[in-house]
Amino acid sequence: MRLAIIDLGTNSIRFDIHEVSATRKGAVQHRRLYREKAMVRLGQDLFLQGKLSEESKRRTLEAIQSFRETMEALRVDKIVAFGTAAMRDASDGEAFLEEIKNETEIDFKIISGAEEATLIAKGILNNEGVAPKGTYALIDIGGGSTEVCICKGKKVLHACSFNLGVAKLQQVFLRNQPPLLPLVAQLSSKKKRASRKNRQLKKLNDPVFELRNFIKSVVLPKMLIDRWPKVNQIIGSSGSVIALSKLVHKDKDDVSKKPFPRKELTKLVQTMKVKTPGELLSIKGMEPKRVDLILAGGVLLDELAQILSAKDIRATEFALRDGILVDELLRFNVKKNKATLFALDEIKKRIHHWGIDEQHYKAVLGHAEFLFDHLKSVHKLKQEWRPYLCAAAILHDVGEIISHAHHAEHSEYMVKNANFVGMHVWEAALIAHLCRFHKEEKILEKKNEKKMPYEKKGSKKDDMRDIFLKLLSLLQMADSLDRTHKGFLKLKRATNSHGKVHLRFTSKHPCDLEMLRFEQKKMLFEQFFGVEVTLSK
Repeated sequence: MRLAIIDLGTNSIRFDIHEVSATRKGAVQHRRLYREKAMVRLGQDLFLQGKLSEESKRRTLEAIQSFRETMEALRVDKIVAFGTAAMRDASDGEAFLEEIKNETEIDFKIISGAEEATLIAKGILNNEGVAPKGTYALIDIGGGSTEVCICKGKKVLHACSFNLGVAKLQQVFLRNQPPLLPLVAQLSSKKKRASRKNRQLKKLNDPVFELRNFIKSVVLPKMLIDRWPKVNQIIGSSGSVIALSKLVHKDKDDVSKKPFPRKELTKLVQTMKVKTPGELLSIKGMEPKRVDLILAGGVLLDELAQILSAKDIRATEFALRDGILVDELLRFNVKKNKATLFALDEIKKRIHHWGIDEQHYKAVLGHAEFLFDHLKSVHKLKQEWRPYLCAAAILHDVGEIISHAHHAEHSEYMVKNANFVGMHVWEAALIAHLCRFHKEEKILEKKNEKKMPYEKKGSKKDDMRDIFLKLLSLLQMADSLDRTHKGFLKLKRATNSHGKVHLRFTSKHPCDLEMLRFEQKKMLFEQFFGVEVTLSK
């Protein structure tokens, strides 16, 4: 199943496509095929006007229409689309979602703040690995709301969504950059030390000071009533937290795994509050699209860290859409989706587009089908394995698109990453391995043991090892029977008697090269099954 997830936030819209499937043993697995994020600023002026602007709606609709095209190209089976704070707050939010549905046939669901907090916690806790020691907080700072979860281990102790978001706070408190009012700037410019009265007056006219007080007035009552414990660390999600982490770490790579002291964030906020937009842009690691919102995000995160007594902060890449995926994986019907769903016709269409030698793959495919069907008494494979042999027969030479030299290795890579519709990850791996080793007739020799994709695990042998080798031996013989790539040879009959397999063929042309190549490529089949194979006209 191909699943699309769309998270429509106040600042950004996030879009993922996942291939969800079952392993051979029935476990659910997934692989991300596509990811995109667009900063559409849906909440622009929303919190001053109470409704969405026409410009922000246009940007959002255009982004969703482009997502629709991507979903059609990647054959998406299911779409899960959520709207969050902006849709909850906008008086025309539901009307806009109805417009989106009419234009794109994508049905968005508006989720509550409590649902959003729960899903964010699921996304982080199920992906972050080992939890921090002691009590810690998960904080997701969005454009219109902020979700806070207090956790211990993998358990959520408290979860709450606050009506605090960087777009909202910026529009109400920090409309200018720098935000200091003229009186404050005048007081700050005096050389002699300000009197106590002047310092108090400065605070009263400082929008950042007012913003900090507002955050306290919203968060502290909830924290005290529910008796939230203090935390050791904050794990922060969303673009604002990641952007702040980059600034503290001076734009170093992999900042999501590196915690930083809260005091470093406090210093950064103090630095940013007196800078103009141009000066903010000069800070190493600053994202141009977040210049107007970065101070609001920094003040909010810093104040929350102080309220919760957190010493360290760390960013994470996981958030709401990952929690949505966790829920969808739990709903996935393994029994319904375990069966092979890939279609050979779809594979043929893809390689036709790639420009592969059609005459050769059709000849090899015909030989592979013949050998599988007429040698069942030898290989004893169930019919369910026939499509994998056929797929490998079609795809074994696709690597020649990259280079004829080492084309088997290139074929393996292409098959693993081609994302064929309906093909499970383990199925793609099996077919890719067949392509990779279709020229290795000596795979069973001791010196090649490390190459084997399905190795013995201790005393227990992987059951895929025998299946792989049986299919590979058939593929190698099938490929050898069209050595000239002209499709001259046609298999006519196969007999199996007293440990001897005899294949007969017809051809109007000489097939000396095919017969010579067959003598080399039959080696694996003979060695694995313990039979003698002959070929004649």
